[in-house]
Amino acid sequence: MATVQEQATLLEEEAQGVQTALHALEQSVAGSQQALRAAETERQEADRALDRLQTRQDMLQRLQREGAGYGGGVRAVLQAGSSQRLSGIVGTVASQVRVPAGLDKAIETALGGALQNVITSRWDDAAAAIEMLKEQRSGRATFLPLDRLNVQPAIAAPQRRGLLGNAVDLIEYEPAVEAAVQQLLNRVWVAEDLPAARAALDDFGGGARPTLVTLDGEIIRPGGAVTGGNEGGRGDDSLLARERELRELPAQISAASGEAGRKAEACAALTADIERQRLETTRQQQTLADLVRQDRLLRTQIEDLRRQVDRGVQARRWRSEQIELTEAEQRTLDEREASLLGEIDAAQAAEATAGEALEAIGARVAAAGADALLQELANRRAAAAEAQGHLRSQQALADSTARNLQSIADQIRHKEQQIAGLGGEIETLGVRVTALGEQEDGLSRQIDALQQRINPLEQELARLEAEQGQFEQQERSLQHSLRQEESTWNHAVLQLQRSEDALHQLRGEIEEDLGLVTLEESEEVAYQPPLPWDTIVEQLPVIDSVPESMEGEVREMRARLARLSNVNPDAPREYEEAAERYEFLFTQSEDLEA
Repeated sequence: MATVQEQATLLEEEAQGVQTALHALEQSVAGSQQALRAAETERQEADRALDRLQTRQDMLQRLQREGAGYGGGVRAVLQAGSSQRLSGIVGTVASQVRVPAGLDKAIETALGGALQNVITSRWDDAAAAIEMLKEQRSGRATFLPLDRLNVQPAIAAPQRRGLLGNAVDLIEYEPAVEAAVQQLLNRVWVAEDLPAARAALDDFGGGARPTLVTLDGEIIRPGGAVTGGNEGGRGDDSLLARERELRELPAQISAASGEAGRKAEACAALTADIERQRLETTRQQQTLADLVRQDRLLRTQIEDLRRQVDRGVQARRWRSEQIELTEAEQRTLDEREASLLGEIDAAQAAEATAGEALEAIGARVAAAGADALLQELANRRAAAAEAQGHLRSQQALADSTARNLQSIADQIRHKEQQIAGLGGEIETLGVRVTALGEQEDGLSRQIDALQQRINPLEQELARLEAEQGQFEQQERSLQHSLRQEESTWNHAVLQLQRSEDALHQLRGEIEEDLGLVTLEESEEVAYQPPLPWDTIVEQLPVIDSVPESMEGEVREMRARLARLSNVNPDAPREYEEAAERYEFLFTQSEDLEA
C-alpha cells in the first residue's frame, strides 16, 4: 500500500505541474486575445481611415472630372480635352499650381477668376476651344495660350517683417506653365496681415505698383482699392484646397494602406500565436486527462486496500466495544446498589426532620398574636415612604418656580431697557416727523402748482394720442394697401419674367430648329425685334391650328434635349417653384416687418 501511495503522490505532483502549465497557458491566451482585440480595433480604425481617404479621393476625383466649381464653358473645354475632341488643353490654372496650405486664401484671392483660366499649348488650341463653345453654346472661358503670352517684368518683394515675398516664388508649378503663372502672379506680394501690406506699400518707391494680398484674403489693388471681409458660410473647399488635397491624398493613402497592412500583419501574428497556444493547451489537457485516469486507477486500488484495512479495524473495534459494554454494565449495577443504600439513609433522616418541623409549627401557632402588630408597622412604613415622595415632589416644584421667577425678572429688566431705548427713538422720530411734516407742506404746495400745469397738458396729450391713433390706423391701412400693391407688382414682374423667358426659349427653339425666321406681327406676339436680313431669312405664316404631327415633333425635341448633357429640361419648372417660394417668403418678410 505504501508503494501505491507513493505512485499516487508522484501522479498528483505531475498533475499539479500540468495544471500550473495549463493555467499559465490560459492566462497567456487571455492576454493574447486581449491584445488581438486591441489590434483588431486598431486595424479596423486603420481600415476606416483608409476607406475615408479613398472615399475622399474618389469624391475629389469625381468633382475634378465633373469640373465642380468651374463655369459651364470651362467644364465643356475640360471634358472635350479629356475625350481628345480638343488638343493642347493643359488644364486650368488651379490644377497647375501647388500652393502651401497656409497660402490657399491669399493665392485664391490674388488669382480671383483667373483660377478658372484654361492654359493651352498654342493659340490655335485656344481658338479651336472657343469655336467649340460657340457651336455648342456651352458658355464662355478665358484661355492662356503659352506661345502668345506677354509676361511683364516681375516686381521683386523687399525683405521686411510681415512680408512673405512674391506670390510666384511661394508656390510650385511645372516649368511648362511658367509663362502663365508668371503673368498672373509675378506682380503680387503676399503679406501676413493688412497693416504689414500697407506698410510695404507706403515704403514702395515709384514705378509700377504691385498687388498685395494677405493670408486672410484681403487684397490691395495697385490703384489703392482694398477688398476684405469674411464669408461666414464659406468652408475650406476652394479649388486650390481641393487640388492640393488631391495631390496629397495618394501619399496619405499609401501611408494609411501601409499602416493598415502592418495592423493586419500584427493581427495575423497574434492569431497564429493564439492558435499555437491553444494547440499546446489541448496537448496539456490531454496529458492531464491521462494523469487523471492513472490517478483514478491508483485511488481505486488504494480504496480497495483501505476497505480491507477498515474491515479488520472495525472487527477489532467491535470486540473492544463488546468488552467495554460488559464492563460498563457491571459498573452501572455497582453504582445502582450504592444509590439504593443512600436513598434508604436519606429517608430515615427525612423522617427525623419531619418530626422536628411539627414541633416548630406548634410553637409558631402559639405565637400567632404578634402578626397584627407587624401588619401595622408595615402600613406605617408605607405611609412614611409616600409622605417622603410627596415632599420631594413639592421641593422640585418650588425649585422650578424660583427659576421661573428669576427668568421673569431678567425679562422685565430687558424690557425696561428696551422701553428706555424706544423712548429715545420716539423723541428722535418726533423731531423727524415734525421736519417731514414741514417738508410735506412744501411739497404739497409744489404738487398743487404742478397739478395746475399738468391738467392742460393731459388734455393736450389725450388729444395728441387720439390723433396718433388715427394716424396709426391710417398708416396700417396704407401699409396694407402698399403690401397689396407690392404683391400685385411682384406678381406682374414674375409673370413678365416668365413670359420673357418663355419667349426667349421659344425663339431659341425656333432658331435652332428652323434657322433665322421672321414672324408676322400679331396680337399673340408681345414683341418682335426687326431683323434686317430679309433676303436670308424665311417668312413663317401665322399658325391658326396645331398640326397633327406637333406631338411627335415635341417628343423628338424632348429626346434631343435629353441627349444634351448641359441642358436641364426641368429648369423652367424649378425656376417657377423658386420664384413662387421667393414671392411667398418676400410677402412673409414684409408682413413681419409691418
